[in-house]
Amino acid sequence: MKNIFFDFLAEHNLTNKSLIKGYNYAEIKQIERLYDIEIKGDFKFFLERIGRCDGGLLGDDPLILYREAWNVRTHFLFQMAFFNDLQEIGAWDFLNKPFVFSLEEETYYYFLQTGSSSEEVYLYNENEEKVSSTGIKFFDYLVDLSKKYELKSNIRKKVPQGELIII
Repeated sequence: MKNIFFDFLAEHNLTNKSLIKGYNYAEIKQIERLYDIEIKGDFKFFLERIGRCDGGLLGDDPLILYREAWNVRTHFLFQMAFFNDLQEIGAWDFLNKPFVFSLEEETYYYFLQTGSSSEEVYLYNENEEKVSSTGIKFFDYLVDLSKKYELKSNIRKKVPQGELIII
């Protein structure tokens, strides 16, 4: 599915390619240590290629990885608060090194269980305090999101760039 996502980017030329930026191997290891997660598979592929900036395709809403207003401390505290929320509602089956990468409508948290071999995307609905499987993988989610955002606008005038490790 990752090829479909990157083919979609190329086909629609929706990005400013000069702004696309990812993380290198050492930086990914730093992210793993800081957030106590495991980065592998499609998520790693994503972070290596467009983890800091997608060139304007999706922007920072809903992908929190690109939120310029969020510094490293904000990202860290957000992930910790999310973990605590899952514990408080007794969602023990979903505490396998979760990492939220997307927040829709400020109440729908999309996350991966990075400690699992599955690359399935899970959804935490804050209003209902319920966690469920979306039934899709990471890049499936991104393709769906890309199509949704393509309908709203083409390349953005302001292209946000996020940061998970550099203070």
